[in-house]
Amino acid sequence: MEPYYTKEFNIEGENHEVKLYKYSLKSIAMVSTEKFGKGFSKNLKDIGGRFNPKLSVGSGWIFRIDSETQEKITKFLKGVFTGEIKWETGDVKIPAIENHEIDQKIFITLNELLDFIPSEKEDRMISDKDGVKTFVYYNKDDSVITQGDTIYNFESAHKSLEITQLRE
Repeated sequence: MEPYYTKEFNIEGENHEVKLYKYSLKSIAMVSTEKFGKGFSKNLKDIGGRFNPKLSVGSGWIFRIDSETQEKITKFLKGVFTGEIKWETGDVKIPAIENHEIDQKIFITLNELLDFIPSEKEDRMISDKDGVKTFVYYNKDDSVITQGDTIYNFESAHKSLEITQLRE
């Protein structure tokens, strides 16, 4: 079977040959390099393609032969050729959040926490469950003897909070 369309695409310095075949009366097959197929798999699925590793023309994608699908394939290939459509490499993407945004959220959250901490020195048991006692100490100084292991500690210039747990 001969392809009715063959095109070489240069993507990031690598050549990828794409061939289209009239596979049957109702379907078109697209055969390409494995990297091309994997990199654009989401796009090819969106067009209506299904991957089939056992096509008689090679491993590739199969599509319905209707005019709408053919238009989508043409638009896709044109977008790849012009660089408008980029492939997904599977690389980890760094979130587009600037550090100052994260810092700002932390400062706001810590400021809200400070509003909940009493101004006076205070301590109490907040939980006694399953043989584990949990204590909270607000604004403790060196004269306060804590019980258990510290699981959380927060200190600012004027207030502090320490949570400890003691297993019996």
